[in-house]
Amino acid sequence: MSPIYRTCLFVLAALLVCTNARSASSLRNDRWPAFSPNGALVAFQRSQSGAMNVFVSDSQGMGQRRLTDGSGGVLSMAPAWFPNGQTLVYTTTNRQGDYGSGSFYEMAKSGGESRRIAPAGERGRSISPDGRSLLFLSKQWEVLKLDLRTGSVTTLTHPAAGTLDTEAMWSPDGTKIAFGCGYQDSTKLGPICIMNADGSEKHVISNWPGANEWPTWSPDGKQIAFQSDTDDFTRGQIVVCNADGTAPHAISTSTGYDLNETPDWSQNGRWIALQVKTQDGYRIGLIRPSGSDFHLIT
Repeated sequence: MSPIYRTCLFVLAALLVCTNARSASSLRNDRWPAFSPNGALVAFQRSQSGAMNVFVSDSQGMGQRRLTDGSGGVLSMAPAWFPNGQTLVYTTTNRQGDYGSGSFYEMAKSGGESRRIAPAGERGRSISPDGRSLLFLSKQWEVLKLDLRTGSVTTLTHPAAGTLDTEAMWSPDGTKIAFGCGYQDSTKLGPICIMNADGSEKHVISNWPGANEWPTWSPDGKQIAFQSDTDDFTRGQIVVCNADGTAPHAISTSTGYDLNETPDWSQNGRWIALQVKTQDGYRIGLIRPSGSDFHLIT
């Protein structure tokens, strides 16, 4: 089972199933953090009491505000920031996890009315530095690029039979894209790749043991952090390497949690946001790129 599919199942289970005598209202999962361009805010998705919504807080978790209303059984997830720092894009789906039922929406960081900016699609994660393109995944696990001005879609990757590509991230200068590539369910392994912005010159940069995905660039473009899951996705660590894949090293052993995922590097370079799995559900934390000063913010 792919890492992303397991993620989808967990999210839906958290919304729809109550186990271990825990009431549905008490289970909260905060996931998929995204720093605002100035680093002052963190957007994330929260599932609780049968709803999933996009929230935003300051970088220490204070002043948490819900931006989406989750009405009509719609799940709102996967926030990403526009370069202006004033608006976000998020993805909607229904309770069955059918991404084709939803759309991409734009919303101001203060909340209010949202605006549909693209028809039904999969999760998006990264908006280009010029604000014109959104990277997202197809149902065939390809990396696609959506032109936000024209609505045209370009397929950037064509994974080999029996493999999957996963979430992609623009480089700070917009010339490169990093993504999880070639994941194989039979081995539970998958490397990190880089390609040019047009999909050309794809190549592997890291074969760190595990299911590797969710890359994020340092603001100077010299390093990449990514998650690496092992033990049937019950353990995960955050790995940092140079942009060419050299000098890889895990930084998340200091968190004290077995499952550390979905890193997002702040634009000042000082912090990496991540999700950790606690006994009370997923929470958002911050850690230095060196692996020091870990703390929870939700």
